[in-house]
Amino acid sequence: MPGIYSAGNRSIPIYGQLFIPHGNGGRKRRVVSSEQRVPPNCLRFCLMRILLINTFHYPRGGASIYVLGLADLLRERGHEVFHFAMRHPLSLRCPETEEYWPSYINYPELLEKGVFRNSLKVLKRTLYSSEAKDGLAHLLDELGPVDIAHANNILHYLTPAVFEPLKAQNIPIIWSLHDYSLICPNTNFFDQRSNRLCSKCLKGGLRFIHAPIRRCKKSSFGASLVAALESWRHRIKGVPQIPDLYISPSEFLAERFFDAGFNREKFAIVPNFGPVPTEFPPKTRFPRGTRDSYVLFAGRLSPEKGVATLVEAWKRVPRNATLRVAGTGPIEDRLRKIASGAGNIEFLGFLDPADLARIRRNARFLVIPSEWWENAPLTILEAFSDAVPILGSNIGGIPEMVRPGETGELFEPGNVDDLAEKAKYLWDNPDYCVELGRKARRVAANEYSPDAHIGRIEKIYRELISGRSSET
Repeated sequence: MPGIYSAGNRSIPIYGQLFIPHGNGGRKRRVVSSEQRVPPNCLRFCLMRILLINTFHYPRGGASIYVLGLADLLRERGHEVFHFAMRHPLSLRCPETEEYWPSYINYPELLEKGVFRNSLKVLKRTLYSSEAKDGLAHLLDELGPVDIAHANNILHYLTPAVFEPLKAQNIPIIWSLHDYSLICPNTNFFDQRSNRLCSKCLKGGLRFIHAPIRRCKKSSFGASLVAALESWRHRIKGVPQIPDLYISPSEFLAERFFDAGFNREKFAIVPNFGPVPTEFPPKTRFPRGTRDSYVLFAGRLSPEKGVATLVEAWKRVPRNATLRVAGTGPIEDRLRKIASGAGNIEFLGFLDPADLARIRRNARFLVIPSEWWENAPLTILEAFSDAVPILGSNIGGIPEMVRPGETGELFEPGNVDDLAEKAKYLWDNPDYCVELGRKARRVAANEYSPDAHIGRIEKIYRELISGRSSET
């Protein structure tokens, strides 16, 4: 539901209702493709030349999937879209720009060789990629005028060095935040050793020193030290002040950045988008005892995902309630041991997107038992689009999407009893699950649709371009 989110003495725009501190528009505005000046009331119809920046240019994780989807939406609206990424072996072809992309570097492979100069190479590239900076500078010279740059996941590989040529050409910069990498060396505020949340790096002058001390990055002192140095360098060099605007998919993530000292004036809350089917799935009811009635978990099998809590809780639900676990990860063997003897827990392993979509579509409900500060899981939007409700952990950005009695139910994170009780209730009330699913799909269609999202993004782009034009 569109609205304004109050944060301190500042109203942060939610769902595209954007407030730009430096003005709401100039008297003349640039038409990107022709560099002509047009009246302000024509700006909303002008096409733009947009540069999307993201490390990986193939479907790999939420950020990459988002960028590829955003590019398609922008092109459908008639805008020119260009990509800047790393030359990974799996990268999708971009004939117009790929020759300027920085080379692929395989950090794990280099570090495994144990050669000191390799470690220095990794450190140098992680902190500042001159190759990415120079490549983007040459690309901008080749492309000609670009109206706006939209950065996504750029840390570790492209690095904020890419901002330098953009600033040199006075191109407005947006940075979409998909995780906590900029304020947490371990990226997720979760201590793998204690299996608990950790926010020690949020505040304090020496905040990032906790990373190497606690070995929070891959349980390695070296990896944690590099991550801490990266975070320190970005803060010392003033990287947080460079973008003209940050986009956060959730209020919760934005609040964590405010806790870390980021400027509230530079944030807009814009939820991600998900696929919306043209018709409701044929699911109308789930008769008790049908063989194809099951509950689904889909995700990485790692401690912060709370799957151990889910498997333990499932021992307390009715034996005819089958839990299907889709995914792989470092604690898979441990989970199988916990589940041994249960009889109603199936491990499906890795599934390709088509198989996962089919299984998700027929689930009674989907469980997200996370015990870390999830941002805005794409899994939720995919389930909503298939009219599948969510039983979610009341943590991070999950409760912003999962509304009890409307799109699903919530339980206390890490609480086996509460999870088992809520799961049993949903299982015993299949008609209620169907109704929740229908409501969830309506929410997806109204609030998380591609059309709604691209409208909000276009508004932000044009307001920033207008504000920049009025300053020059």
